[in-house]
Amino acid sequence: MTYGAAKNAPPAGVARRAHLPAMDGLRGLAATMVVTIHFAGWTGVAFDPDGKGLFATLINRFGVSVYIFFVISGCLLFRPFAAAALEGREAPGMKAYYWHRFLRIYPAFWLLLLLSVIFIHRDLVEEPARLLRVLTLQHTFVGGDFPHTPEWPWSTFSQTWSLSTEISFYLLLPLLAGLFRRLLGGGRGIGPALAGFLLLETVNVVWWIGIWASADTAAHPTQWWWLPGYIGFFAAGMALATVSAYVERRPGAPPAVVRFVVRRPWLCWAMALAAYVVISTPLAGGHMEPPSPRTALMEHLGYLVVSVGLALPLVFAPGSGPERLLSTRVMAWLGRTSYGIFLWHMFVMAAALRLGGWGWGEPG
Repeated sequence: MTYGAAKNAPPAGVARRAHLPAMDGLRGLAATMVVTIHFAGWTGVAFDPDGKGLFATLINRFGVSVYIFFVISGCLLFRPFAAAALEGREAPGMKAYYWHRFLRIYPAFWLLLLLSVIFIHRDLVEEPARLLRVLTLQHTFVGGDFPHTPEWPWSTFSQTWSLSTEISFYLLLPLLAGLFRRLLGGGRGIGPALAGFLLLETVNVVWWIGIWASADTAAHPTQWWWLPGYIGFFAAGMALATVSAYVERRPGAPPAVVRFVVRRPWLCWAMALAAYVVISTPLAGGHMEPPSPRTALMEHLGYLVVSVGLALPLVFAPGSGPERLLSTRVMAWLGRTSYGIFLWHMFVMAAALRLGGWGWGEPG
């Protein structure tokens, strides 16, 4: 690969584009993983009584899909801010930003909530304060807000805890963008900003280990779902966006990591697969609930490598095998419909169980 062949053009493998099409495909892959892990849970297939089943362990690690979503959000939402900072332009308008985020998330969620209350979770109507928190996607801040039924320990929108975390990030992003604008300005390059992203990752690790070390993990403390426990994944996406914007504007000598990704995109996915295998072993607890801070750290780092490893070729190596694979029509369609899939799959499964006369985990 020859870099800087054309003075004013980005190198092969680094496209000048505001949208990353294959990210839709990655979003579709993540949505499929979410459906798979929840379907395995509803049917009982994912849970081995002895806790040693290989299939159950591998399926449970599909929970990495949530972290993939967070990396995608950090990358795509921060990219316009990073580009504006590096070019010395004004940052995107806050009014339009918040309005688009509102339209993206809330109307579809409210429709799901309405039908859930009508058909399953009628108890919510009797608790206005709780209903208001669920309506505004703030139901991860008070214990017991997730509505459950006697038949099933999950609600028809248990998966929306991650939307609450996303909303927290959406609200915080303009403030973070303002801070990182200072780090990216004044000809400092991207080094200070990358150090800032590393600091956010450190906050994430400290929070993650602290929750596992101090709480009864089986009780799912509310702090489990709060933004500090996931800010590192958003920060990783923001770092990808920053490096991408930087390379596009200085195409002559891309950083070594970018050259590596362009030349060996499949190796990035191989590293992601290897990390997935590692977190499916006793080194990271082997299940969804690590028993110690050490295994919690291994789980966190494994999830980070998987989610970033999958995203790297899509950001820096357009036209590569991984990018083409996730840009197919099927994957693009899954990506465009991923939010609807994410919202409604639990409701559909609950309806199927009720119609079949099964309890949670019974069909097999």
